[in-house]
Amino acid sequence: MTNSSSPHFILPVRPVDPLTCHLLRQVDQAASTTRLRYVVVGAMARDLMLVNAYGLPPSRATRDVDVGIAVENWEQFQALKSRLTEAGQFTAAPKDEHRLYWADGDRRTATDLIPFGGVTSEDNTIAWPPSRDFVMNVAGFEEALAAAAHLRIEKDLDVPVASIPGLAVLKLIAWYDRRSQNNQDAADLLRLLEYYAEAGNLDRLYEQELPLFEAAGFDLELAGATLLGRDAARICHDQTRRQIAAVLTSETLVDQLIIQMEQTGFHEEPRAERISVLLGRFCKGFLGG
Repeated sequence: MTNSSSPHFILPVRPVDPLTCHLLRQVDQAASTTRLRYVVVGAMARDLMLVNAYGLPPSRATRDVDVGIAVENWEQFQALKSRLTEAGQFTAAPKDEHRLYWADGDRRTATDLIPFGGVTSEDNTIAWPPSRDFVMNVAGFEEALAAAAHLRIEKDLDVPVASIPGLAVLKLIAWYDRRSQNNQDAADLLRLLEYYAEAGNLDRLYEQELPLFEAAGFDLELAGATLLGRDAARICHDQTRRQIAAVLTSETLVDQLIIQMEQTGFHEEPRAERISVLLGRFCKGFLGG
């Protein structure tokens, strides 16, 4: 899909898995044919940005692919699904309207398509037809698309991927919605906080954001977490910003998020305290404190 933004390049020593490239190429072609804009989100976007684009250490492995699709109506969404399944390697999940399975040899990859835009209600949710009893929160998807980084994952393929601030927004919203199910969103958010400084922001901290860096005691992680909070707030629409602020200003929710972050690794007690400080810095950056 052609885009005027200058692409980010994948590091030669961290190439994207060829089968993932093949899957994303088919998504890109289908979106181009149906004239729909899309953005890769979720754990796949996390790895593409942190590991492939910036060379940072990998975390929990994933093959699942989540894609946000900007549509004006449900007919456009169905047209994209049909285009993908007609290509031959995608098949529709029998019960989940948003899920396709992509197969290549022995590999089978769950691919979730999340529509937003014209099908989104005023409260930032979508209700899946025909019964509309399955409701999904899509707050943050418009922001993730608008702020997407365009990664050149192959020499002739640029893919729009949620930027790290966009991912932080989506992860906070997903954590609030799914916090009783698992701690994966908490783990992913912690990883973004820990590595944002190293993900292309070192020069920025040493130059444009030197006062912020000084205020963090020249601690790269703490400065990066604050900067991520600022950048995440900057891309948010008012309603999304209010939704996230409601989480970050709730002592109960923040404590729950810290506990789940602590459960994602075998850290000693000082490290657990560090997590609380990191999240506090993010909150300060986001809320403007």
